[in-house]
Amino acid sequence: MRRQIRRLAGDRAGVSAVEFALVAPVMIVIFIGTIELPRAYATKQRLVRATRSMADLISRGSLTSVTDIYAAGRAVMYPSDASGSGIILTAAGVYQLANKSYEARVCSSAADKTTKRVANAILGEPPPSEARVNARYMMAEMTYRYVPIFNLFPALNDLTFSQVTTWPVRSVTGAPVVLPGGAACP
Repeated sequence: MRRQIRRLAGDRAGVSAVEFALVAPVMIVIFIGTIELPRAYATKQRLVRATRSMADLISRGSLTSVTDIYAAGRAVMYPSDASGSGIILTAAGVYQLANKSYEARVCSSAADKTTKRVANAILGEPPPSEARVNARYMMAEMTYRYVPIFNLFPALNDLTFSQVTTWPVRSVTGAPVVLPGGAACP
C-alpha cells in the first residue's frame, strides 16, 4: 500500500489537466466579461445618443405627432431592442422665484410606454444655460432595461439604464414648442 502511495505521489501524468481545470473557469469569466461589460457600456452610450437625437428633433418646433420621434430614438439604439423602453418628451419653462432663484416647470409633455409629466409640475433647477427668466428648453428621457448575453453576472441581470437630456429650443421662428396634447408655457 505504501509503495502505491509513493508511486502516485511521484506520478506527474495529468498535472496539466488539473492545472487547466483550475485556470479554465477564471479564463472563461474574463472572456465573458470582455464581451459583456463593453456591450453594456456601448448600450449606455447609444442611450445618450438616442435622447440627444430626440431632444434635438423636438426642439425645432411644435409637432402634431411625436410617433416618428419615438421611432427615431429607438432606431438610434440599434442593435439593442428598445421597443419596450419608456420615453418621455417634455417642453419646460423657466420662472424666477421670489428669492431670485430659478425654477423649471413642465409646459407640455408626451410619453410612450410610461407616464408623461403633469403640466406645471416642478422639475427643479433649470440647466445653467437656461437659468434666465422665461427661458424654454426641451427634455428627452429614456429608460432601457439591459438584457445581457450571458447570465453569469447577477449585477447585469437587473440593470436598467436611464438618461435625461436637456436641449435648448431651436425654433427658427422663436415660437414656443408645444408637444401634442399640451399647451404653451404660461
